[in-house]
Amino acid sequence: MNRILMIEDDMELCEILQFYLLKQPEYDVTVVHSGESALKLVQVRAFDLFLIDIMLPGIDGLAFCERLRRYSYAPVIFISCLSDDETVIRALKMGGDDYLVKPFKAPVLMARIEANLRRSRMAHPDGPQVRIRDLILDVGTHSVYKNGQELALSPTEYEILFYLISNRGKFISFDEIYDAIWQRPSFGDMRTLFVHISHLRQKIEEDTAHPYYIRTHLRDGYIFAAE
Repeated sequence: MNRILMIEDDMELCEILQFYLLKQPEYDVTVVHSGESALKLVQVRAFDLFLIDIMLPGIDGLAFCERLRRYSYAPVIFISCLSDDETVIRALKMGGDDYLVKPFKAPVLMARIEANLRRSRMAHPDGPQVRIRDLILDVGTHSVYKNGQELALSPTEYEILFYLISNRGKFISFDEIYDAIWQRPSFGDMRTLFVHISHLRQKIEEDTAHPYYIRTHLRDGYIFAAE
């Protein structure tokens, strides 16, 4: 059973989304209408995925997501009527894994939920640790360490890093990475990918201005260090 927490103050939208989600036997949906209520809940209950509106009363969705990452690294999908670059980038920087602009069709949301849950639980075969300089990726446990300290990566960040390391030393275009991770075409919108790459660099690089591990190549893609 996949436990989903929806934080949305539009009552009509809540009813519609609940109707579609609860038609799927594998989903258990809890709905709250404010960030304050959600914060209390996540400290006593675990959830597998979060649907978060940005414009909430009191603690907004961005502030809630920032605090949520102290308790959970389950996938976060923002659902919002705001589509400007600044808001989308801020949402992803706060720890969001995906962003869906209202209005949207229920099947689109269902597909995003399934994709994010699949990424967060994707089981890679057990295998040895991959070590590159001071970075270690443990394939069996989905853990990443730098200088012996475990890094807190979101499921999407881990999948991007795993994909890059699996193709280390090779040029991978932005489109290839986006298609592999999000399993849908980007239509030229790479904001989500760029924000997650920026997060990864902040966590694994000594100098983000001169990255060693994730190097931008020809302004079209990345090469992950092969050593």
